[in-house]
Amino acid sequence: MKATNSLPTAPFILRIVGIILILSALVDYISLLIPPNFSDKAWFANVVTQFVDRGIIPMVGLGFLALSAFLEAGSLALGDRAKPFTTFRFWALLLSLLLGLVFLIAFPLHLNNTRQVSDQALERIDRESRDAETQLNAQVQQRQDQISAALRDPNQAKQLDDQLRQIDAAIASGQLKGDQLTQAQRAQKELQALKANPGSVADRAKEFRNQQLTQLRERRQQAESQARGEFWKTGVRVGISSLLLSLGYFLIGWSGLKEMGILGGKRKPVMR
Repeated sequence: MKATNSLPTAPFILRIVGIILILSALVDYISLLIPPNFSDKAWFANVVTQFVDRGIIPMVGLGFLALSAFLEAGSLALGDRAKPFTTFRFWALLLSLLLGLVFLIAFPLHLNNTRQVSDQALERIDRESRDAETQLNAQVQQRQDQISAALRDPNQAKQLDDQLRQIDAAIASGQLKGDQLTQAQRAQKELQALKANPGSVADRAKEFRNQQLTQLRERRQQAESQARGEFWKTGVRVGISSLLLSLGYFLIGWSGLKEMGILGGKRKPVMR
């Protein structure tokens, strides 16, 4: 049996794969825009990110179409009698220029939009941190006033003595071990300090407030660093990728249409 030459079917297969890749990418892009919400900066940033991340798929499809044309005729040029506007190749190359324009426009828009999203996140973090500090100061002051009033009350002072005796008895019994013993000893020292010096409530409240403020400000710095890092991670990466995709699509569309004789010059002869 003679081996059959499968080369004539290769351009057809490449053309089908290229068309499917391009059309599926366009359907995917349209689905990302539904429902549109361009006033939402976070939505817009997410859409542009997904656009750019999937931007290579149509380019691969265009590559398959170009390879199919080369295998058929040795170039992208059309015959002298062929009308370029009636060929899928022409519209694919025109789509390449359109995608190049879209990704070029997306480059500055995405950088500016991501910066605004980052600024909004920083403002929200600052507002939440200030609210948390205000709430902490109010709670500490309220608790300080309650403890001070309780220490001036004879009944509350008697309860303090009872609590201290119970803790002393529990420690002396040897029943407390590990963390329980450590917590009991800490509570014992705090109650003894309050009993010996009721005026130390303000100092202890200030110390507690400073500890909590330090933790709040550390969390704020971490959140701000994460917001800035997200800007550089998504904004700059996606922006540069969008610019590179734009350049690639422009080169593909321009060179293809030029070889077809549409962007000036004579059509290149088709290899037979």
